[in-house]
Amino acid sequence: MPKKEETVKQRKRSMEATGFYSDASREGTLFAVLVRSPAATGKIKGVTIPELPEGYYLFTAQDIPGNKKVLVNNQEWKILGYDDVSYSGEPVGILCGPDENKVLELLENVSVNFDIDSLETALKKAMKHHKRPVVNLSKMSDLTSFVSEINELPSLDTVIDNRRVEQNVEEQVAYREIKTGMFLKKSIPQAEKKLFENTQDYITEQNWKLTFLPPLWKETCGSFCWKEGKYLHISAPTRWTTHLMATVSRVLDIPAENIIVHKTKTSGVFSKGLWRTSVVSAQVALASFLTSKPVKLVLTQEEQDSYMAPGVDTNITYKTAVTPEGILSGVSVIIDFDVGCFNPFAQEIADRMSIVACNYYKPKNVHIITKGHTSKKPPTSICLRGIDSQIFFAIENQMQKIAEQTNLLPEELRKINIQNKDNKYPFVFDFDSQNATECFSKAVQISDFNRKYSSYNMDAIDRIQENSNPFFALPLRGIGIANSFNVSDFYGTTSFEANCKVEVTLLQNEHIVIHALNPSQGIQEIWKKTAADILKIKKENITIDSEFDFADLPDTPEDAINSISNVNELIKKACQDIEKKRFHEALPISVKKAQSATLKKNWNNETFSGTPFGPASFATAVVEVELDTYTYNERIKGIWLVIDCGELFDKRAALRAIRLEIQQQLEMLVKDKSIPCDNITISFIESKNKAGQIGDLVRNTLPAAFSSALSLALATQLTKLPCTEKQIFELIKKRETRAEDKE
Repeated sequence: MPKKEETVKQRKRSMEATGFYSDASREGTLFAVLVRSPAATGKIKGVTIPELPEGYYLFTAQDIPGNKKVLVNNQEWKILGYDDVSYSGEPVGILCGPDENKVLELLENVSVNFDIDSLETALKKAMKHHKRPVVNLSKMSDLTSFVSEINELPSLDTVIDNRRVEQNVEEQVAYREIKTGMFLKKSIPQAEKKLFENTQDYITEQNWKLTFLPPLWKETCGSFCWKEGKYLHISAPTRWTTHLMATVSRVLDIPAENIIVHKTKTSGVFSKGLWRTSVVSAQVALASFLTSKPVKLVLTQEEQDSYMAPGVDTNITYKTAVTPEGILSGVSVIIDFDVGCFNPFAQEIADRMSIVACNYYKPKNVHIITKGHTSKKPPTSICLRGIDSQIFFAIENQMQKIAEQTNLLPEELRKINIQNKDNKYPFVFDFDSQNATECFSKAVQISDFNRKYSSYNMDAIDRIQENSNPFFALPLRGIGIANSFNVSDFYGTTSFEANCKVEVTLLQNEHIVIHALNPSQGIQEIWKKTAADILKIKKENITIDSEFDFADLPDTPEDAINSISNVNELIKKACQDIEKKRFHEALPISVKKAQSATLKKNWNNETFSGTPFGPASFATAVVEVELDTYTYNERIKGIWLVIDCGELFDKRAALRAIRLEIQQQLEMLVKDKSIPCDNITISFIESKNKAGQIGDLVRNTLPAAFSSALSLALATQLTKLPCTEKQIFELIKKRETRAEDKE
């Protein structure tokens, strides 16, 4: 008797990430590459190839059977480019075939054809600009003379379709302004004049820039797709499974329940583009769907770097006024970020950056302007695990610069401004930073920071005053410190509803099943320990089930769901309920728990004020560096990290996670090389507070502490990371030039 077909509800979907999509293979696999636009502007007429061998295929937007656009956060973007080009390198087609080398060879012969009227207009303008006679492209005689002159014209990338450039002008897509104190009471010019023209205060203005630099050894983005009966299988490094399914369903016009996603491992540092991974998978799925063959596409490292960069390009300017006692009397912040030609989460990024712009310090008067704008660069995404890092880098370096200017120890300056009792203007955001001071004090103590800082600072001052030549000196030394916090929830989100859900089931033979998204191995151990302690069951009898019915798949990205404090708290409550029922009800006993919305009521989205975050964890990092003045090689002599993450469930697992994060960050501080460090000290301050996330604390502190230390060693300000040997050389030369000019 034939087996009855499974219903949608019965069809399970695994949310556990296993293996790598690039390792997957099936018989008859076609290898794919993307055809990209050679120009940044223009109107595409078609994508053609003179001769396509049998078994090789070229698909464009015209071949898409369903909707040609992906839907992200209620905004649309093209799956494959058509009509007006958005940026240079925009995918306008996908080419695939059985021989990978042959596919690459054929790619060289693919032509992206632009509207001839636009092209002729562009060429006429270019020739007119170069004082050439305008030719008639319909006459052969003019064409002959035109060929001899064409090479002298500027690149088509710069002139093509000039009539349409206005359609892609830069526009503002996100804005947030925050004012407190004097900026709220007076006009902005009046407040700035009052604060930043006060001769008794120290005034400092500096631009800061931290660029995300993913490790090169990580697998690049791509996808592997194949069909089995009515089901389309997709293997991809996604962290947003439901969005990928919805995108492919929309593009191919097939039911989402007929799409099975096999999640593969993603980078622990930065995800592979969130919504952009869905677009790449849809491009590959299109080829597989139309050919009825397995298709694999793996982006090259160059494509990954050029078109899939994490986060957004951000410039941050801080202007501060500090009293002789070290109190931040005024802070003006301008945050400007480039989202490329499209980013559906621009406002979310602007809001998060604005909220953390002052860290947990409490200046008297604050003015923050955050703007996001488009450009002719590739589209960008939101980096959920690194969204605050650039801001912490800027504010902590600014504090270090103020400390040098005021001759205060960095410890003194920060402690004064964490608890500013003289501030009569309440800050717009409510942060609980009680444990931050303890973190900071312990880091200063275990690293012997104050003594080393004073010694290195005096050495730097002597070098500046004596104008000593550092090129033939002993190794230069410096030490830096940085604070940050990391949050579990952002209550002001307008993009993701982080509704945590968990189900715990007690089975026969004292076996427990926790039904939730499968987290890292360390967090799994924490969950198991929580359940084991409450129900008095061996950890070996506890399993985590990450299979979901199709209708119950989580709608939000995995990174948007906190997997330590919130989920662990839900597991704890579920186990407590089971404990009450276990001897009074028949097994199995299942208890479902969901996150309460009560805490979110403390945040007001309309006034953009209140308590914006859930439970927070704090960290202070100290970095001591040594710079070889002959080779320009940096060496980190020591890293001291002190963390308060509330209730600590598994110290060994936390230590492993932190050490891994440190090693990953050491590869991103200097371009094209990793800086070794053998002396790493990690300390935890245990408290009874709710457990907080630790994953981003290293990224939020280590870069700022490193750049502050290197600035002290160089006796000049390092404002950008990752740095290069050339950059350090130029900084030293500029300092010498300034010293000579001063003399």
